[in-house]
Amino acid sequence: MDAFSDSGELYAIRFQFYTHQHNKVKAYSLDEFSPENQLKVFEFQIRSTIALEQDASQMIEDGKLKFPGNEELFQLLQAWNDLKDFGTDDSTYFEDLKVAKFELQAILTSLYLIKFEKDSDQSINFLTLYIDNMKSPQKLNEIEVFLVLIQLYFVTGNFKAATSIFRTLNSFPDFARDNIIYQIIESWYKSIKNGNENITNAYYFYDEILNNNYNDEDYRGKVENLNRLLVLTLQLKHIPEAQEILKQIQSIIEENKEISEDTISSGAGTTMSVQKGDMIANQIALDRLVNFGKETSTLLEQLRKVNREHELLKDEEKKNEIFDKIVAKYQTV
Repeated sequence: MDAFSDSGELYAIRFQFYTHQHNKVKAYSLDEFSPENQLKVFEFQIRSTIALEQDASQMIEDGKLKFPGNEELFQLLQAWNDLKDFGTDDSTYFEDLKVAKFELQAILTSLYLIKFEKDSDQSINFLTLYIDNMKSPQKLNEIEVFLVLIQLYFVTGNFKAATSIFRTLNSFPDFARDNIIYQIIESWYKSIKNGNENITNAYYFYDEILNNNYNDEDYRGKVENLNRLLVLTLQLKHIPEAQEILKQIQSIIEENKEISEDTISSGAGTTMSVQKGDMIANQIALDRLVNFGKETSTLLEQLRKVNREHELLKDEEKKNEIFDKIVAKYQTV
């Protein structure tokens, strides 16, 4: 039996990990799982700890003793953990890596290239090289690498390449597509492809995820998915519902003092700054739909303080540059 199938023992923890219920993931005891699945569970738990911006160093050291013979995995996880503390990989692990040997190495290196090197092209090339070197049966069990790649294509506006990846995944057998990773990819693709039916299907997917009884401690995951639901609601132009979802996000952020001006004072990079930035960006979209942008200038200033690297700010800068060029071209000398 496939451990990740809906009747397998890893089904729940994988669902929780990819829907950002990281405290639930951390709460499991390894004894709840069969020996052959415990390493994968422990990997999820370390990654969840780092995603929560907590230090996983002791867990990694413990893992080396519990699971001998997996030095490459724990070396990778330690390098990823160090980025949280130091902002750069002190060992130059990721800078020195030219070709990935296994999936998680490909994924985390590509994320490093995006977050710290700001190099989307190199990140895409790194993932593409890994996928090109994969054997066909391997691809059926390593879908997360496609999740990262298709997201990069969406962010960079390469929808043709994203469509190609989605078609490749659609050619996989049903069992390979019957998991939360594929469903997330499908929801992204449908929402980008547009059309009322596609957006509605994506909406119900995230609505179902949010009905999955999030722990109070996993409020960050709830905010993450509420932001996605808000985008889809705005696409559907369901304005009253969008306003209610926005109020819900604001309420969760207000209730959790960890999400505060102190924790996001760096202006970018932390989970809280990204999520609050997304909320403000969605608030700007709503303001433009409902109030003709009356509050947009104020909201843009708030966004700069929270996450100065947000994609919306980059888009606004490009629009201003184009406008300035047009004005300069037709300005009377």
